[in-house]
Amino acid sequence: MKNTTTEKSLKKINYFSEVQINISAVLGGPIPPGIMFYKNFRALNRPKDALFSALVTFVFTLLLIFVLIKLPEGVVDRIPSFVFTAFYAIITAVLYHFFLKKEMKELSDEESVRASNWTVAGYTVLGFVLFMLVTFLIVISEPPFEGESVQIGETDNEVYYQGYVTEENIQLLTYTLQDLGYFSTETSNAVQIKHRENKFTVTIPTGKSFWDNPEINSAVMILKSELSLNYESEVIIILEDYDFMGKRITKE
Repeated sequence: MKNTTTEKSLKKINYFSEVQINISAVLGGPIPPGIMFYKNFRALNRPKDALFSALVTFVFTLLLIFVLIKLPEGVVDRIPSFVFTAFYAIITAVLYHFFLKKEMKELSDEESVRASNWTVAGYTVLGFVLFMLVTFLIVISEPPFEGESVQIGETDNEVYYQGYVTEENIQLLTYTLQDLGYFSTETSNAVQIKHRENKFTVTIPTGKSFWDNPEINSAVMILKSELSLNYESEVIIILEDYDFMGKRITKE
């Protein structure tokens, strides 16, 4: 009776294979393989290792997101997407080799059953969604631009500036944006002005769907003309938005 009970309990061991874990890393990023490592350690009755793998996944994910956010503008865009997937897959394969492969190979067919690919797909989607959610929450908690900032009066509008930007430069930009309706007591907007190589660059967050709006284009032309005339310098206006993947997109 005892042997029968043991045999039944052993048959309940459900595990994720090396191939399944690697595929989840390629398709879903760092979180899905972390979930599957946790599940495998639990199945092997290694609760401490399971908790440690969950902690490592959490910390690694946060560090990765912060590094990607803090990289200089344009660097991430120049890195091919396959570099990231290869990076996740290599780390996952190395960790599996050192911490799981030996014990997983020792499991017999009578003792264990491989998890279904539908389960893998579910964890992959879940992990990817969690990764994007954490990224979104971190991004919205970050300042919209780099540099120092000035709050506009008692409103929630801000001007960020970098380089040799004077108070008069900021005031003119503010007054012009107020005249155009971008800054008001009812708005909570932020723009950035940079001065570099004898030219000013003004970046204005604007939804991509409005980029071809005639009124928006007219306002941009007025702003550019007004600033160029008073700054006595070249002025570039950049409309900025982000796609659903968090990638920055712009229009000059």
